[in-house]
Amino acid sequence: MMIRFRLPYLKATTSAALFSTTSRCLKEAGKREIRFSETAAYEGIDRRKFDLKKSTWQPDYYQTHEYRNKKLLSALLSLTAVIVWIGCFREESDLDLIINTPPHLITAGLERKMLREQIQKAKKEGKDTSLLQAELEYVDVKEAALKSQFSKK
Repeated sequence: MMIRFRLPYLKATTSAALFSTTSRCLKEAGKREIRFSETAAYEGIDRRKFDLKKSTWQPDYYQTHEYRNKKLLSALLSLTAVIVWIGCFREESDLDLIINTPPHLITAGLERKMLREQIQKAKKEGKDTSLLQAELEYVDVKEAALKSQFSKK
């Protein structure tokens, strides 16, 4: 069961306003299609009349171009200072020695160390180490070949 409330004063004003708007829209609709930009709901850029000078809104300092430029300048100067420090004023460390060591010395040294550990492990287990010994001697030959290869470059 549906209960209806009757409000005659609301109905009269609403229907009159609705009727006039509807009839006007129907007349215009007969001529051409209504565009949204022509309705009262449209608040596009062409209807705005906004003057920043007359506005009470004041931009925050952190939203200004001055702040953005200072922030960018600060970041660039910091990056430049770090690059100059790394390139010019830093003292040499152990990492620099490792990086500047020729590759043939690093690879040969690592290979020798690994082979010596394998030989010690094989001796503890009582296995034959003659192949590992021959491989260890061959590392010197490989080191000489790598040295000549890198010295040509």
